Amino acid sequence: MAESLPLQPRAEIETDMNSPSVIRQTVTVTRENGLHLVPCSEIVKYVRDFSGEVRICRDDIVADPRSVLDLLQLKAENGTELIVEASGNDAEALVQGLAALLSADFGS
Repeated sequence: MAESLPLQPRAEIETDMNSPSVIRQTVTVTRENGLHLVPCSEIVKYVRDFSGEVRICRDDIVADPRSVLDLLQLKAENGTELIVEASGNDAEALVQGLAALLSADFGS
């Protein structure tokens, strides 16, 4: 079972993900009901096999997308801006896929 990253202020984690090899994308949640349990579960399934570092940030909260509880703590409603960060093999594809999931209206 993947270990969940503790929620920490963004400034404390920035140094870990501040490398030029980190892919970042700002995404606006456009789902009518925001991120609730079903879409969070789909996100966890999507990132499950990614071996690199990956985080989703909102303001000063950083969530590990491998944890449904972390994702729910973002309290991402429709219109919320999130930053998706990833590094490692296939980081760009992972960020693009997460951006699509965060802005899609799936699992309503």
